[in-house]
Amino acid sequence: MDHGIPPLSGADNFSAANDLAALLECLICAADRHIIPAPAAAPDHPSITDALDALLIAAQDLEVIPGMSLADHLWTHAAPLQSGEVASTLIRRSRPRHPIPGFLLLYAVDARSPLLYLPQRQPLRVRDGIEIAHEAAGGSFLALIRCEAAADGRAHAVTACAMPIYHARRFVPVSASLDRDVLRALEHLQVALDAHGAECAIRRELPFSRTGPTRLTLSLSLPGRATLGCPR
Repeated sequence: MDHGIPPLSGADNFSAANDLAALLECLICAADRHIIPAPAAAPDHPSITDALDALLIAAQDLEVIPGMSLADHLWTHAAPLQSGEVASTLIRRSRPRHPIPGFLLLYAVDARSPLLYLPQRQPLRVRDGIEIAHEAAGGSFLALIRCEAAADGRAHAVTACAMPIYHARRFVPVSASLDRDVLRALEHLQVALDAHGAECAIRRELPFSRTGPTRLTLSLSLPGRATLGCPR
């Protein structure tokens, strides 16, 4: 599956902020978090834990360096950074002259570089700042933070990309606050169609982080009939 991610062939694959944005897009796509399935196909509302777990599973198929899974260098809570778990992992697995980065994947209620605002926690300061994919969209955000181990034996949040999303349980990327209203209305449409036996899935099309209007595709299927695609 090619999502525009650079080849994972070096000792340090995700050094630039743009690469963080590309990696975050790849994880969202691989985990199908850019899709809101029809209610009949996924009757239970996902929790934020479900959404983050799906991204962790998707990370198993990506590598930080050849032979080392991204999932083993990815945390979905900020606590391991403060506790020293991130630092000890990075120091233990790094190779001579080739330090290996770690990553935090966090839900945030706001992002104002260099601070990432986490629910019910102190803001996380990112040393080199936060790239915000669509700043005008506001929060909520899904943020990918690159961490490095320092000579003092601690790990530091070095740089980050924050992607505006629909809300905490739906990591569908948005590029404007209006997108959230549209998605909310489309979810109501899904429920109405479900009552008539029709299945409607909502898909946010790539790219997520580049400029340009949001593209959504509705896939409508009826029992015994072909699937219809209706782009927005």
